Amino acid sequence: MIFLVHLCLLTPQTQQPTRPFILWKSVENGDQKPKSMKTRLFSTPIFTLSLISLITACFGGIGIIFSVIAFFKADQKIKQAQHNPLGFTGSLNTMKLGKTAAVVASTVNLIYFGYTAVWIYQNGFQAFQDRWLNMLFLR
Repeated sequence: MIFLVHLCLLTPQTQQPTRPFILWKSVENGDQKPKSMKTRLFSTPIFTLSLISLITACFGGIGIIFSVIAFFKADQKIKQAQHNPLGFTGSLNTMKLGKTAAVVASTVNLIYFGYTAVWIYQNGFQAFQDRWLNMLFLR
């Protein structure tokens, strides 16, 4: 069981609190170190964004938005976990795999975006619109 005692000193001139002191005391073993809070590495949102990116790749490569977000979030979490390895729980390898999935999804989206750009260049934008309206059963 841990008790937290918060002491605050007041200065006589301003009656404002100065730097607070925190004293940690443990009843069981008498150690003076505070328990650390660990952050869990959640890779599920990274994989979800990568999957959404792959699904929306067929819409002219618009899924690149989701894959870039997944890549930067995974990269940010990996850097934080490498900087403070004791502050995180969970598998760093899974987060690295999520980053790789985001790179693969970005590659697929870029290829499909390039294919769409070439198709529009060869056939014209009007043909592109007609094609999409036919696929969406609006014509």
